[in-house]
Amino acid sequence: MIRSQPLAALLLVGLCFVSTTTFGQVDDGRKFLICHTGSVTTAEEAQPYIDGFGGYLARKLGWQEGTWEVKFENLRADGEKALAEWSPSFAALSLGIFLEQEGPQNLVPLVLARINGKTTNKYYILVAKDSAKTVEDLKGKRIVGSILDDATFLSKVVFAGKLEAATHFDLKQTKRPLRAIRKVARGKLDAALVDDVQLQSLKGLPLFEKLSIIYESAAVPNLGMVFVKGRAGESDVKKFADALIGMCQDSEGKKMCETFAVEGFEPIPAGALDGVRKLYK
Repeated sequence: MIRSQPLAALLLVGLCFVSTTTFGQVDDGRKFLICHTGSVTTAEEAQPYIDGFGGYLARKLGWQEGTWEVKFENLRADGEKALAEWSPSFAALSLGIFLEQEGPQNLVPLVLARINGKTTNKYYILVAKDSAKTVEDLKGKRIVGSILDDATFLSKVVFAGKLEAATHFDLKQTKRPLRAIRKVARGKLDAALVDDVQLQSLKGLPLFEKLSIIYESAAVPNLGMVFVKGRAGESDVKKFADALIGMCQDSEGKKMCETFAVEGFEPIPAGALDGVRKLYK
C-alpha cells in the first residue's frame, strides 16, 4: 500500500470506516478526532492501532479510563460535520480541512509531523513517459489519486491559484492508488497526483522508470495535530503537545512511530502556516 498524508502515516493513512473508542462518561474537553482519506485498511486491522494510539495519549495526559474518546472519519464531509457537531477538543486533520475550518471552528495548530527528515510536504503530477509535458496538456483529462477529495485545496494551495482543479481536470478519487498509478504507467490513465510519501514509495518500484513528473508544488507544512481554542483545557494542550513531541523517543511510542514511518513531531515555528493561509484565503 502506498502511504499518503503526513499524519495519516501515523494514523493508518486515513481509515476507510468510522470508529469510536470510548470507555464510559466522556469529558467534553477530552475528545479527539482523526480525519484523513486514502486507505484500504479494514476495521479489524485498524482497531488495535486505534486503541493503542488513543490509550498511549490518554496515559501521557493522565486521562483516566472513561473520560476520553477517539473518533475516526474517512470522508472530508463527515470530518467537517464531526468538527461542528461532535465537538472534539483535539483533531488530526488534512491541511485542507484545517484551512477551511480554522476560523469557523477556532482551530489552532499544535505540532508538525516530521517524515523523511522534513516537516513539509509536496505534491506531484505523474504521467507516462513521452505523454503529457505540462499541466496544460492535461486540461480535461482524468487525474487519479487518493488525495483528490478537496478541489479547493488543490486549486488554491497545490496549484497556487493558477487553475481551478475541478474544471481543469477530471478528478477521480481512488482508494487503490498503486493500481491507478500502474495504469498511468501503462498509458491506460492520463495522470496521477501523489504526495512526498507516496512518491518515495514509488521510487523503489520498477514502474517508476515508466513515469515522468510534470508538476511539483511548493512545499507546504506537514500539519500534525490541532486543538480547538476554548474547548481544550490549557493544561491538556501543553500535555498533548509534549506527548506527541516525545512520542517517537520513548519505548512504547517509538514502536508506533516506526510502524508508520513517522520520525517525530515538532513545535510549530512562528509563521510556518502563513504562506498556505495567504494562498487559501
